[in-house]
Amino acid sequence: MNKSIFSLIFISLIMSTTDAFSQKKEVNHVEWKTAAQLQNEDGSLSLGFAGAINGISNDVLLVTGGANFPDKMPWEGGKKSYSKTIHVLQKCKDQFTWIKQVKSELPEPIAYCGTTSTDLGVVYVGGENENRLSNKSFLLKWNAAQKEVETKSLPDFPLAIANITLTHIANTVYAVGGDEAKQSSDYFASIDLNEANPQWKTLPKIPLALANSVAIAQKGENGTNIYVIGGRTKTASGISDLHNTTFVFDVKKQSWKSVATISDGKNSTNFSAGAGAAVGSHSVIVVGGDDGVIFHQIETYLSQIAQAESPEQKADLIAKKNKLVTNHPGFYNAILLYNTITDKWTKIGELPFLPQVTTPAVLWDTKIILSNGEIKPGIRTPDIMLGIIRK
Repeated sequence: MNKSIFSLIFISLIMSTTDAFSQKKEVNHVEWKTAAQLQNEDGSLSLGFAGAINGISNDVLLVTGGANFPDKMPWEGGKKSYSKTIHVLQKCKDQFTWIKQVKSELPEPIAYCGTTSTDLGVVYVGGENENRLSNKSFLLKWNAAQKEVETKSLPDFPLAIANITLTHIANTVYAVGGDEAKQSSDYFASIDLNEANPQWKTLPKIPLALANSVAIAQKGENGTNIYVIGGRTKTASGISDLHNTTFVFDVKKQSWKSVATISDGKNSTNFSAGAGAAVGSHSVIVVGGDDGVIFHQIETYLSQIAQAESPEQKADLIAKKNKLVTNHPGFYNAILLYNTITDKWTKIGELPFLPQVTTPAVLWDTKIILSNGEIKPGIRTPDIMLGIIRK
């Protein structure tokens, strides 16, 4: 056989094999079980928290901060309560137990921060409490010998912001979007924790102002990049724009591009306030978000209530809105997978429990942790769910 023809056939075989490998799913499904349930300091079952900080430090799960309604639901006049208690979950093989008498707490009650787990500790940025939006950033590190979480202050973030999203590559943390007081943000920044004097560095703006998006670092065709999935944007009308977008930040080129819209493989969907994780060598899994259908209805009622011209009209709209939230069926329950090589979205299953929103996913070894979160308007869960990836 002619050498040149042989070479062409050989190259073709390599390319077809590589293409087949790249399109093969790294995840076929996820098996779920309850690893633990969050407890109060007296050992009773917690209500759970939305917007909590979840992360892994020195092989324990830190669950801290967050907000809930301990007395009444918000539409009944209940007041939102913010936490600074730190809960620490340890594991031994397949058993999970809470460490008692943790000798530390957060500097202040806080919820709806951005958070990510680096090798140096759990970073959290921004957030809100009953007093203000925060521009603070911190590093949390578990000290097993002292049974305490060490808190290190990082430089102030350039914006006071909540619903911001964090991810990291090595020990460089990337911060994406969020909500300022009156508008959503297109701000994008990074901080290198390995530097002697780390500082926040402004990067090229996100193509859209986004809050409650998912940001994941994962390998693509040209190295590890930042994938920003879904989110929502505040508008002057009070009715948010919901997004089905996927954006990629090329770390080498320092530039953004738009890729495949979020879908179940057939139909596109908006997605916000969900959770995501990098799995395998080129996959991103997202779960537990809000597709925005009922969210838009609630926001529409709130806008109409604010503009009501009579007490009777206002009372009628409030009653309709309250009926909608009390009969809320729960959030988007599909488990979606994005392949960074083929640029395709697929659905690989559904959550067998009520989906959680406003809580980040955490990888503990190779397993996915979904901790706490909101399962219906005003209602939290104390459950720590463990997802086992099956190929």
